Amino acid sequence: MFELSTPVQNLYLVGPQRAKLLKNLGIETLEDLLFYLPRNHLDLSKFTPIAELKVNEWANVKARVLSATSFRTKVRRLTMTQALIEDDTGSITCVWFNQPFLSKIIKQGENFIFSGKVSLRRNSAKNGSASGGKLQFQNPIYEIEKQEQIHTARLVPIYSLTAKLTQKQLRTIIKTYLDKAVIPEYLPPQILKTEKLFPEDQAVKTFHFPSDLTKLKQARNRLAFDEIFQTQTKVLQHKKIRQLQSSYQIQTKNLLDQKIRSLPFNLTDSQKQALKDIFSDFSKPYPANRLLEGDVGSGKTIIAALSMLLAAKNGLQSALLSPTEVLANQHYLTLLKLFLDDGINTGLLTSSSTKINGNPVSRQTMLAQISGGQTRLILGTHALLEKTVQFKNLSLVVIDEQHRFGVQQRSTLKQTSRAHLITMSATPIPRTLALTLYGDLDITLLNQLPTGRLPVKTKFVPEAKRADAYQFIKKQINDGRQAFVICPLIEESDKLGVKSATAEYEKLSKQVFPELKIGLLHGKIPAKDKESVMLEFKENKINILVATSVVEVGVDVPNATVMMIEGAERFGLAQLHQFRGRVGRLHHQSYCFLFSEDPNAGTNPRIQALVSSNNGFELAEKDLEIRGAGDLYGTQQSGYSFKIANMTNLDLVARSKLLAQQLLEQDLMLTDHPLLAEKIKKHGVIHLE
Repeated sequence: MFELSTPVQNLYLVGPQRAKLLKNLGIETLEDLLFYLPRNHLDLSKFTPIAELKVNEWANVKARVLSATSFRTKVRRLTMTQALIEDDTGSITCVWFNQPFLSKIIKQGENFIFSGKVSLRRNSAKNGSASGGKLQFQNPIYEIEKQEQIHTARLVPIYSLTAKLTQKQLRTIIKTYLDKAVIPEYLPPQILKTEKLFPEDQAVKTFHFPSDLTKLKQARNRLAFDEIFQTQTKVLQHKKIRQLQSSYQIQTKNLLDQKIRSLPFNLTDSQKQALKDIFSDFSKPYPANRLLEGDVGSGKTIIAALSMLLAAKNGLQSALLSPTEVLANQHYLTLLKLFLDDGINTGLLTSSSTKINGNPVSRQTMLAQISGGQTRLILGTHALLEKTVQFKNLSLVVIDEQHRFGVQQRSTLKQTSRAHLITMSATPIPRTLALTLYGDLDITLLNQLPTGRLPVKTKFVPEAKRADAYQFIKKQINDGRQAFVICPLIEESDKLGVKSATAEYEKLSKQVFPELKIGLLHGKIPAKDKESVMLEFKENKINILVATSVVEVGVDVPNATVMMIEGAERFGLAQLHQFRGRVGRLHHQSYCFLFSEDPNAGTNPRIQALVSSNNGFELAEKDLEIRGAGDLYGTQQSGYSFKIANMTNLDLVARSKLLAQQLLEQDLMLTDHPLLAEKIKKHGVIHLE
């Protein structure tokens, strides 16, 4: 027997060269090899008599080899290997290209199993026309018939590969070592019993080479449980450890009543509930870790602003971290306007701008004001993460669109575990992921839009209707409204063949709307120019803004009523919904037009979903259904990878969470469960705490 820690290069059939290939797949030890699970299985368990084979169908045959030869073709000088095979019902030819060694492996008189797609070999007449034809296998899988098949005549595992490594090679290596090591069980016996689960050793080995579909399902159930249970245990352990820490005490009693009454709008019921949740967090002895999750336009910013004001009224500092300078500036202007009469210093710190209460100051002055505590509300971008930025009493950190920041970046700002944390996201999270990946967060949903908002009308526009859409946009602008045009790239790209922002800007300016004022915004424009363009657009000095995804998050121009998206099929569903959320922010009816030069784009499931629903929470569930949870919501950067689990299985998620909670109540640090502790240590952390 081998130790699981054995380096793969020490294994027979591997060696140093093949070990380099396996390393490309993340396989460095025997344990990595055993847990390198198939992405699917090919059912080659049923056989078809040769006489019943049909063109274009995948088939599996048992046959005797009548002859096997290799030769060079006259045309193109390829090496061709042909084998004539037969069973009791008939015969067929198998053909392989550039594999001359096969004539020494597939020997006359031996019994083989062949699996592949049946094709028609045409006979050529002298005049070049086809006359009749015979069935053949082209490049079939082959394996000599033996007691246990590996590559045929069973449910055959299919793996993700790297260059110069074949399915047969990897399959053979894994099969050879499956029974040469034992995977120790980490789950308590009671969980195995109540959930009716395979032991992990049995599940892993069965999943690679299942004897039948029932066993495959049982193995899949155990491995899916593992993925979710380990994730639940990790995030819930983090939550419970955080609750043992101490936090800043932020008094809430009546401090915001007058400010809320003075707002130029009424808070929705869900906004009031959000404030109630946050006030409750501030009264607890440990740091808050709350996700403020709301659909586009649901009013998250005012909740964050009021929470920051409350901290300031307690003599404490708070910081709001934004992913872009455009958004940081927008938040800054919003807070300045809201708190103009409150006498609280409000600072902006980005790579290109340092301001206090709207006035430019030197970076040195800004840093001194922050470290001295005179500036209590600080807004900024990644510049807030630099080591030179030191806070006096940072009590609250607000992160806008936290998935836009790396794990290290987010943890840098929260310099003290005493600070409360609010993360905001306009990307709704499916319920199952909220219970697993985000299980360490307390979640508040803003599921109401301010009164008077009309749903955005969304349509896919085929190329034949483009001119009509332009006329509609022109009419909207003549009525005093504005429009966004979103493009996938900045410059032209012949490879992708999609609209670029610069080319679209030129086209709209000179050909389509020469009489209108067109603006251009993308990531390569200097920060001051971006600010200038956005200000002109806000003030309706620009009629149409052509932009890349820089406007995806948070850009607020209430007068804009048209969102036109070029190359719509190139964007993810969450991104498309974010773009659409840039319009429909006042009482005017707004529109989202989806364009594509791909004639089949109208049948794209993401586009169909967007056209049929305005509800971000519904779309989040649909996005999960379409994409799976592989890299959705940053799961892979965290170390969490749902390869087996179906993340729409709410029942499994809920059960595993309950079991994880019960286990941690008895053994928070997993002292009595060292193998489980070792497993979850391999997972990263996607949140800030």
